[in-house]
Amino acid sequence: MNPPSSPRVGPTARGAQWLLLLGAVAAVLAALWLQLRSDRETPEAILARQLDAQIVDRPAPPLEGKARDGTTVRLEDLRGKVVFVNFWATWCPPCRKEIPDLEELAADLKGLPFEILAVSADQSWADIDTFFAGKPTAMRVVLDTTQSGAHRYGTEKLPETYVVDARGRVRLRFVGIQPWTDERIHRYLEWLASGG
Repeated sequence: MNPPSSPRVGPTARGAQWLLLLGAVAAVLAALWLQLRSDRETPEAILARQLDAQIVDRPAPPLEGKARDGTTVRLEDLRGKVVFVNFWATWCPPCRKEIPDLEELAADLKGLPFEILAVSADQSWADIDTFFAGKPTAMRVVLDTTQSGAHRYGTEKLPETYVVDARGRVRLRFVGIQPWTDERIHRYLEWLASGG
């Protein structure tokens, strides 16, 4: 008696097996590619993707404004610090809404070489004084009544925020209100302040 023979695999079944094998190989290669890509992704790229920010890599345009005491504050004088340049105004509802988060961000990063330069488009200090109601702020607030700084940066609407590194290069641009208390932003700024 002859042993039973194994069933014959026809050309159609063999093709399906090859397709399954090729699909599995493609899936493994895609997973490896994604892992390699994320390992090489810069902190800017990760944050930009997660929070819809724009990556910028250019020297920061000149920027200056008048402080409450009448002195001129220049961005270049803050070289060596990571500077959050925030263009805002008291008459802008989204700007007003994000100020508490910016205050919290400044407080949380106190002790690091980090500063928030809040450049107001208001026409006088009276509106700013009323807005802060005599309370101190952790931000460095300056007045730019002509909005020349915002124009140099290419600001389209308020609020807009630019991250300038310690060497004076713009790294990221955020348009509109943002979740400034988000831990991902804090980690990124800590990394940048430590020489990233």
